[in-house]
Amino acid sequence: MKPYRRTITRALTSEKLAQIMTVEAAGVPVRFFIPTARSFHDPWHINSDEPETIRWLDRMAADEVLWDIGANVGVYALYAAIVKRIRVLAFEPSASTYAVLVRNVEINNLSGKIDAYCLAFDEHNHLEYLNMARSGAGHSMHAFGQTQSVQGEISVAFRQAVPGFSIDSFRDIFSPPPPDHIKLDVDSIELKILRGAANTLTQSVKTVLVEIDGKDKVTSRKDITTFLRSRGFAEDTAFTAQGARRNVLFRRS
Repeated sequence: MKPYRRTITRALTSEKLAQIMTVEAAGVPVRFFIPTARSFHDPWHINSDEPETIRWLDRMAADEVLWDIGANVGVYALYAAIVKRIRVLAFEPSASTYAVLVRNVEINNLSGKIDAYCLAFDEHNHLEYLNMARSGAGHSMHAFGQTQSVQGEISVAFRQAVPGFSIDSFRDIFSPPPPDHIKLDVDSIELKILRGAANTLTQSVKTVLVEIDGKDKVTSRKDITTFLRSRGFAEDTAFTAQGARRNVLFRRS
């Protein structure tokens, strides 16, 4: 083939080779676009990786609103919208992962049920970089505005420019549906994000599920618990006692 036709043919072949797989969650089929090996991992383990997250979602009512912060490719956003019929706002700053998240929303016909935004949350509004060791779709352990994740210093391979907002400011500017529940899993600046949501937490939020992991998880848990207590939340110890791997549930007192 001539160079142009060869390039087009390879591009078309690459598009056709990208898989769409279906997994069952609570007996309901959920479709996932799989363009990379890493974007396959979380969908495949939807029923086993974080059973406490599924248990938390299962307790929500169909008319409630979930904010999924650090949504990755949308595993739990899709579960919430398809299985529980919950309204979801999903936030994912990594451009490649966000593209897969949006494709997953599309192939499951969830436009208007999941609204996905490519941005970061922080303690205040600013333009910053998302520091990534790996930028491929589905990867995690990135950090916005710093070079440390919960696992330690990131060997930065790429810095993606990303707009950052505090949750309170984001709501003031755009008036999105306020969250009844917040899922927070960003592998780095969870406490900063919560501080930027100080007003929101005292208004509409009923529960907050925070993934607390890594080398400093004892200190992080103490700091997050102290802050959320100041906003009227307490750890749901009964929830933890039922079995929780990395996620801690806080409920409005």
